[in-house]
Formats: sequence, structure tokens, C-alpha cells
Amino acid sequence: MNSKVVTIVFIGLCLLLLLSVGGSFWDGSYDHLLHNSGSWKFPKTLFIFWIGMSQAGVLLSAFLLVMKVKIHRRTSLLLELSSLCSLVVAVVLSFVYSRSIQMNSDVHSDVYGIGIVGFMSLLFFVTHLVAADSAEDVSLCKELAKIRRPLAWIILPTVFWVISEFALDFARLENSVWQGAFFPLYVVSIVFYMGLASSIALLSFENYYNRLIERFVLLCSWFISLLFLWVILVKGEGSYTAFAFACVVPQLLFIEAVRENLWGRLLVVAFILFGVLLKCDFVVNLDEFHFFSNAVFANAGLMFACGALFVAIFFGVRFLLSRFFENDEILMGEESDSSDGEVVETDVNKYYSPFSAPEFKVVRLPVLCGVLTAVAYGYFTSDWVNLAGPFGAYVSCLLVCLQPFVHLGFSKKHRRVRK
Repeated sequence: MNSKVVTIVFIGLCLLLLLSVGGSFWDGSYDHLLHNSGSWKFPKTLFIFWIGMSQAGVLLSAFLLVMKVKIHRRTSLLLELSSLCSLVVAVVLSFVYSRSIQMNSDVHSDVYGIGIVGFMSLLFFVTHLVAADSAEDVSLCKELAKIRRPLAWIILPTVFWVISEFALDFARLENSVWQGAFFPLYVVSIVFYMGLASSIALLSFENYYNRLIERFVLLCSWFISLLFLWVILVKGEGSYTAFAFACVVPQLLFIEAVRENLWGRLLVVAFILFGVLLKCDFVVNLDEFHFFSNAVFANAGLMFACGALFVAIFFGVRFLLSRFFENDEILMGEESDSSDGEVVETDVNKYYSPFSAPEFKVVRLPVLCGVLTAVAYGYFTSDWVNLAGPFGAYVSCLLVCLQPFVHLGFSKKHRRVRK
């Protein structure tokens, strides 16, 4: 980890926070920071932004694993940890400014669904940590390698479901302008884009640079540009400033001097995330210039406070768990022909008949139990029935995570009986 860069970024955020808080006393907006009056809309914008960030890391990690893209364990751990830390920031915001973030009860249930996905992300993250800590235990590594992709197969559609449900309910209950089947695709694409952008920054802090993710960012920026333009054509309005920051600025990565420079990459990522923040503000207020016309030092103070809190939590946990991230026995960093700490699959090209693949055998019983749990939850619970799907997926993930330890326990018992 590049401690120097992390320290500079954290100190910079803290200094900007102090200047913003001081400025809030100058322009009289300090009352927003000190009192939860409910009239301040900016906490709601930040809450939606950090909710998106809480899904971005685990969505990208699960997607790359499902698509069998070769990424190293360090990348997966960083992405999953960023999701968990972002969720913590969103929870802190919701407690401190509960009145400003208050939404319809149906949208609240969707937020709880995102919390359930957070628990699933925690299971996903812990399985990677256990695999890293037990590199010398070949039997445990083999068992954990069997459940990584099945876990991703459960988590990926669940994240899609939860984000889409949140987007649809928000459009239906909070802002009817965004109603339509196109809006969930729009939101999911932006969340995926946020995950790609944040991964560049996180790897830069680790002194690594993944060119494959850089190409993904550029491709996704073009796709997001089409979505932005389509929304402008369909709705007749859109955030052009958000388009400039989130879609135009990333094209600077074509310039070698920018993409090969650490601070250049971090600056591009900052512009992308700021563009997404502007889009969140536009979704909430339906005014392209609301962010700038209502700009006060309290807004900047809260924004920098959230950024500093994320950096402090993320790199604090990263430092405490450094032995998991920096285990020399696990291949990390730049791409190579070998796997990223997984047991090498010798039967990748082997054909399996339908419903007989090893991954299906791993998930079939847990998914069945999860479906039964979801049905029972929906039957006995009249309120917030839309939590049945995420809750059933969480039960499935929990049962999948228990399988390696159950298998090892039975195998050890069988050996003792044979002796």
C-alpha cells in the first residue's frame, strides 16, 4: 500500500472539511450541519450516491468472477471492502440526517434489501479472507475454491434485483418523472461504472495499475454516454454537467501522460464520481443547476466528511487486515497466466451435461432452501414482502459458505473411522 499517497489524500480531505465547516459559519449554513431539520436535501443526494457505491464493488467483483475474468485476489478484496465501507457511510448518513433522507416506506424496505446484500457481501469478503489465511491448508483452499463462483452466481442477480427494485420504487413514489422500465437499466449501468472507476483508484493506492479495468472504464463511459443522450431525448431534459464530468473527462485516459500518472488517474476517477454525484442530485431535484445554485459550505462540508470517513474506515481495515492482502504465497498485482490465489482448474474445457456441472451441485440444495425460506417469509409477512427475494438469497449464501466446513468435518470423521 502506498502510505504516502493515502496520507496525502486523507489530510487533503480533512483540510477541505475544516475549510468547509469554517465557511459554513461565514455563510450561515452551519445550522444544516448541526440540526436534523429535514429541510436540507443534500443529505438525500449523498445517501443515494453512497448506496450506489455500496453495491458497486461487490457487483463488479461478482461479475468478473462469473465471467471468469482473471483478476487477482487483492482486487476482489479491495472491491468488496469498498462496498462494505460505503454501506457504513450510508448508514451513518441515514442516522445523522434521518429527517432529510426520509422516504416512502416501500423505498425504506428496498434500503433494507440493500442492507441484506451488505450481509451477503460480508460473507463473500470473509470467504476470501479465510482462503488467504489458509493458503497452506490445501484441502480448505480447494473447498473454498469450489464455492467462490457459486456465491457470485447467487450475489450477482440479487444485486441486480435489489438495485432495480430500489430504482423502480424511487421513481414510482419519490419522483414520477423517472417511471419506466428503462430507469433500472440506467441505474445498474451507473453503479457498475462507479465500481470500475473506484477500482482504478483503489489499485492506484496499492501501486498497481490494471490496463484491463482501464479499457472497461472507457467502454462503459461510451455506453453511459448513450444512456445519458437517450434520457435527454426521451425526457427532454438531463444533466449536461454530469455528462461532461462522468463521460467526457474519462476520455483523457487516451492520453498516455494522464493514464500513466498516478495523480492523473486519481483525478479522472474523482471527476467520474463527482459527475455521478451531480446525476444523483439531478435525479432527486430535477434541476440541472440545483447543485451549483444552492451550493453552500455545508454541502461541501458534508461531502468531504463522508469522503474522509470512507478513507479512514477503508484504509483502517486495510491496515488491520494487511496480512491477508499482502500474503506472498498468493499471486496478486499485475495480470498473469496463473490464477489469483485460487486452486487451478484442470477441467475448464470439460463439457458437462445440463444440471450436472460442479457449480450447480454446490448451489442446488442451498438455493432450494433459500427459495423455500423466501416463500415462507412472503407468506407469513404482510409488510415488505419484496424483502423475500434478498432474504432467501442470503440464506442460500449462508448455506453455501457452510459447505466447505461441513465437507471437511465429514472427511476428517471418515478418516478416523477408517483408522
